[in-house]
Amino acid sequence: MTVRSGGYLLIERTKRAEYMDAQRLPELVRSASECICEQHPTLDVLWGTSKDRKNTYRERLRLSEEDFLKLTEWVEVHQESGELGYPQTFQTVELAKRFQDSFLSHIELDILELGLPESYVADFLAQGDEGESPERYGVERFILGHERDEPTGQFLGYEVLGYENGMFHSYLCNGLEKDFAEQFSFKLNKHGFVSTLEEAGRYCTYSNQEDVETESVLWLPWAIFEVKV
Repeated sequence: MTVRSGGYLLIERTKRAEYMDAQRLPELVRSASECICEQHPTLDVLWGTSKDRKNTYRERLRLSEEDFLKLTEWVEVHQESGELGYPQTFQTVELAKRFQDSFLSHIELDILELGLPESYVADFLAQGDEGESPERYGVERFILGHERDEPTGQFLGYEVLGYENGMFHSYLCNGLEKDFAEQFSFKLNKHGFVSTLEEAGRYCTYSNQEDVETESVLWLPWAIFEVKV
């Protein structure tokens, strides 16, 4: 199965929430959904008008006002160039690593590479805005511009994700791991992801049913890779 690379996310692992199934999920969860794991940089805060939110984010990152200003300026430059796709998809792993080393080396972060099986690409693009303009959402632009590029990181498994406005919902946001366990033989691998595309495809088919209470998005099996550089 050919998998097309969809860009890179810089995430923080998060402690398993109380509503999540403690029997099936690891204590520290990794996800491509910012509903689950905080992603950096957080552009909605940096570009917002709320000084309080910006200050809270700066304190959360443990940065001085001077360093936070440098981070903001760095983000503006690379977003304008298209290297940082909105809202926070790095277009190269080198750029993600440079951002991490420059501003967040004191925080434990993972660089996750997204990958979409080629057989799902057409359906994915049909849900979004096709094109290669820097104004397009980062994941869509990366998928469109890298037809021959396969992921290069260590394969961790698949995550059932629904894409909306440049970001992802995860099956975990909806507690669907409990539904999957009732309907199928659901088990995650040691990395906390679904092991095979066949399994993930079944879970997506279930999630896309109209009578299942999830966000009204197209749920697809995204391959998740960890990149160490």
